[in-house]
Amino acid sequence: MKLIVGLGNPGQRYKNTRHNIGFRVIDELLKRARTANMENICQSLVAQTELRGNAVMIAKPMTYMNHSGRAVSEMLHQFDIALEDLCVVYDDLHLDIGILRIRRTGSDGGHKGIKSIQSLLNTHQVPLVRIGIGKPENDHWVDYVLSEFLPAERQEIDYMIQRAADAVETLTSDGIQTAMNRFNGRAG
Repeated sequence: MKLIVGLGNPGQRYKNTRHNIGFRVIDELLKRARTANMENICQSLVAQTELRGNAVMIAKPMTYMNHSGRAVSEMLHQFDIALEDLCVVYDDLHLDIGILRIRRTGSDGGHKGIKSIQSLLNTHQVPLVRIGIGKPENDHWVDYVLSEFLPAERQEIDYMIQRAADAVETLTSDGIQTAMNRFNGRAG
């Protein structure tokens, strides 16, 4: 079974922020799987469902972004899921809006949610789906990631959420290499 984790912060205040794009991809996957019920397990909202005929767990850690590793490590342990069957979906301000990047491994790039996960799992060998959210014009990174997308960006972001969900479905059915080949880069 694969564990698909979307990163974000719980609560209405953060719902549509740049930092919550991982949660929004999870919402799209749940919609596609026609699964509405999520259980509160391992400090996360979790649904066990199928994507393209493959059993998956889909999760949103409720620990807040900077402590995502607590929830992820607890789920891996409790459900005996192998590290290579984990996939983390999250925002990346080092990528322009419209860019999707899937990797078998990678550094945290300053993302505190990924840093928490990699630190608690003691490895960088975590499959990642990174969604570009653009970079602020100034150095106010925290304010930027906790802001909502501009009206001019929303159509492209909605498309990127669809594309990231397609990539995750492909990853679960055809493997990470196929997903990387098909979805890495800017949508054409």
